[in-house]
Amino acid sequence: MKMARAAEVQIDDLSVAQVNVDGSETQSLAPKWKLYFLLLGLCFNLLLSTLETTIVSTALVSITNDLDGFSQRDWIVTSYLLTYTGFLTIFAKLSDIFGRKVLLLFSLVIFVVFSILCGASRSMTNLTIFRAFQGIGGSGIYSLVSVTTVQVVPHEKLGKYGAAVSSVFALASVLGPLLGGAITAKPKNWPWVFYLNGPLGVCAIALIIAFLPSTDADRETSKIFRKNAPSNAWRRLDHIGAIILLAASVLLIFVLEEAGTRLLWKSTTIIICIVLCAVLWILFPVWEHFAVGQRHTLREPIFPMGLLKSRFVSGMLLYAFFSGFPFLGVVINLPQRFQAVNDVSPFLAGIYLLPLLLCTPVAAAACGFCTSRLKLAPFYLVVAGAALQILGLGLMTSLPSTPLELQKQQFGFEVIMGLGFGLGLTTLLVMVPIVVEEKDKAVMTGAVTQVRVLGGTIGLAILSQVLNRDVERQLNTIVPPAVVQEIYQSVSTINRLNPAQQYAVRVVFADGYTLLMKVLAGFSGLVLFIAFMLWEKQPRKL
Repeated sequence: MKMARAAEVQIDDLSVAQVNVDGSETQSLAPKWKLYFLLLGLCFNLLLSTLETTIVSTALVSITNDLDGFSQRDWIVTSYLLTYTGFLTIFAKLSDIFGRKVLLLFSLVIFVVFSILCGASRSMTNLTIFRAFQGIGGSGIYSLVSVTTVQVVPHEKLGKYGAAVSSVFALASVLGPLLGGAITAKPKNWPWVFYLNGPLGVCAIALIIAFLPSTDADRETSKIFRKNAPSNAWRRLDHIGAIILLAASVLLIFVLEEAGTRLLWKSTTIIICIVLCAVLWILFPVWEHFAVGQRHTLREPIFPMGLLKSRFVSGMLLYAFFSGFPFLGVVINLPQRFQAVNDVSPFLAGIYLLPLLLCTPVAAAACGFCTSRLKLAPFYLVVAGAALQILGLGLMTSLPSTPLELQKQQFGFEVIMGLGFGLGLTTLLVMVPIVVEEKDKAVMTGAVTQVRVLGGTIGLAILSQVLNRDVERQLNTIVPPAVVQEIYQSVSTINRLNPAQQYAVRVVFADGYTLLMKVLAGFSGLVLFIAFMLWEKQPRKL
């Protein structure tokens, strides 16, 4: 009988784990100071990436007022999320081939360059295009930080450190709306929402160069740039699978965003996109299975479809997907509601979102304590998170449609939602190591992240459709069509109406945002149902 050899996985002298040939794993702790500095650098990079998904939430009105494009406001968010979503799993897989450090630095450079170009944009078209390229860089940062954290932290401490990393995401959610509101207190200052990434990006690059050691894959990648140096890296990459996944994601969001607004559902463009999207989503698993089956090639699939045979993997991906709907929907739409209904400044809109955003990291920390110290099975936290989401969103639908009058009870409702989001989203990443094998950690972490952001992106597009249709129908009975279009171009137009019209228009927006909360509550109910796919008589623990 062959003896099981231990192949030590090392990042230079930072030994993080030992994976045996028979599939078992033993942990080897890294020096604490090295691990702390490494995690500090990763957290700063994560903050940079996730900050960009929320900082525009309170700056949207100022940006669209200046560029005359309120009706296209969601594209400022969606264009970033399209590529941010489409590349998450791709970057996770690429990191297995080309190395974490090389790809993380590459992502940071893309992110910084296109952030500066976003700030320099003077039209909605240019801003939308540059935001899409900025999203590619942000996607690489987010994906690689998640993957690296799961791999360098010992399993028994994953809850603790995973909660810390998840708290950074929540911290970005707090700082984003506040910074966006503070910067756009003077509307013409909105470009600094993007220029801010310049100096921050340089700091992030310095931290990664200093504290993230190179892996064998990083060193192998360097051979590609040497003359006549052989490398199998490109041959291992599933180019076709990556293109199919990216195209399918982009087409799906395009259809949901454009159909019913600038294009009719029955238009030739939309019909062609729907057909192509459906074909690509069917083709992706077929191709991935085909790629896996080619034993005579080095090609590695973007996502091993065999993982979906596990009920737990399928349940986690579905939970992540539908959890993205309410989380991003609330974070993006609540600040807009505060401005359109309560007539508050962008900065105050960010302040009013704090109860939700501050409770999210609190719940993330509680998740780490419960799974690491109390040894509570993650399943119970997943169910609790979904239940709190339903309760919070359900209570939000009870708010009266009273313009200008701020309902203080909604801050309590935000606390409940924040706890639900923190528990559910953090627990999913904690579960990855106990559900998949070591070799699939990176791609599974990337997949969970991608489907959650994809769900949120699709949710934003759906909510935009619902809100625009409901609000436009009612506004046409209050003000002339030309004024309706002006309101869509700039919410500040409401202040130029007579008092009676102002009140009526704000009531319409209040009713519209209440409808959105009902839609999100319905999706949270589905999340709770899906959570029970993870049930077993003896739930798994860390």
